[in-house]
Amino acid sequence: MRQKITYICALFCALVGSQFAAAQLLPIQYDTLPRSQEIIVAGGLSYSSSAMQNQLFSKFIYGGLITSEIKDASDARHKGLNRVGGVLTSDIEYRNYNIKPFKKHDWGMIFKAGTNAFGGGIYSDDAFGLIFYGNDRYVGDTMSMSGMDMTFVSVQKVGVGFIDNKTKSNMSINVYNMNNYMSSSFRDFEISQSEDGQDVTLEMDGELIMRNSTKFSQGIGLGVDIDFKLPVAWGNGEEAYIQILAKNVGMAYLFEGQKYYRIDTTIQFSGLEFEDVIGDNAIIMDSIDVLASLGVSSELRKRAVLLPGFIQIGKIVDRHSAKKLQSFFGIRLYPSIIYSPYAYAGLHYKTTDFLSFGANIGYGGFTNFRGGLYANMNFKKISVGLASENIIGLVSKKGSGQSLFIRVRCAF
Repeated sequence: MRQKITYICALFCALVGSQFAAAQLLPIQYDTLPRSQEIIVAGGLSYSSSAMQNQLFSKFIYGGLITSEIKDASDARHKGLNRVGGVLTSDIEYRNYNIKPFKKHDWGMIFKAGTNAFGGGIYSDDAFGLIFYGNDRYVGDTMSMSGMDMTFVSVQKVGVGFIDNKTKSNMSINVYNMNNYMSSSFRDFEISQSEDGQDVTLEMDGELIMRNSTKFSQGIGLGVDIDFKLPVAWGNGEEAYIQILAKNVGMAYLFEGQKYYRIDTTIQFSGLEFEDVIGDNAIIMDSIDVLASLGVSSELRKRAVLLPGFIQIGKIVDRHSAKKLQSFFGIRLYPSIIYSPYAYAGLHYKTTDFLSFGANIGYGGFTNFRGGLYANMNFKKISVGLASENIIGLVSKKGSGQSLFIRVRCAF
């Protein structure tokens, strides 16, 4: 039983770690320099947890022995409800400022393609204990996993849009292929064991939705990317720029039927070991007919779902400012309870026109407090940026996750 649950957890974390929207803090600066054409390639990975440490994460990603010390270190950080999750992005964008779709507006055109994914979960400390320590820890006790929620979505997109030649504000309309969708939510989920471990009571009230076929395309969607830069007064006659950024905001329709399980039941078992109820050969895993008799219904459903998009609003860096030091700050929101609102603030320092870097602190998302660093190099035609939202996690096995993003822009 323990091996099976550990395998499931490892698979979930591997998906989180390998499949995760470009929300990195690498500032997209306010830049009014005239361009003819641009190609921008950006991508990266960020995953984190409110409780699990990197020394545990790494075992799922790279393999290795999970020792008692590693488990205990993460176990001590768990609270009633905990978060884990991540995002992945890989995008390419072509901008042509010479194409004038509207004669009365100084707009160019954007063409883009990419793949994005979002996944994570909210889980209880008892769920962590069951997975890593087994049910022996809870003999004569109740495991409470109520409030558990998991989501995983991955999409591919192509889009076309318009860009203002001066401010670089832009908008695109995108078509999406949704190739994976999974969602679960448990309002109540408790497992109780008697003192001798022979009586087990299972209470569940929740839903589970997952793909029913291996087809690459599970659904089709329509969404937008928006990047507006607005000037605002900033004291002493100065201006600052507020960016309203939205990525992959829209809906998709799952035309492939998804397996939907509705669970609302209380089951009592006597004279059975825990593994007989929930194990490799568990009686509740025998067949759909058995599940139905236990209060678990299942059906195929086609449905509309949200794309894995986000909205970020904040003050950005003005590339043309004479100041060496500038502030930036903002907030990022995903339409998911798994991702708590992420607030950040930092300082940007320009050493020369060639090199700038910055640092920030933030709170929220899939974890709590964390710090980030970035560096940006500008050559004649090419600029390269590298950023991490979790610099401690990038270098320390006791950090909570890792984050690394890169952005390359070529102007010609």
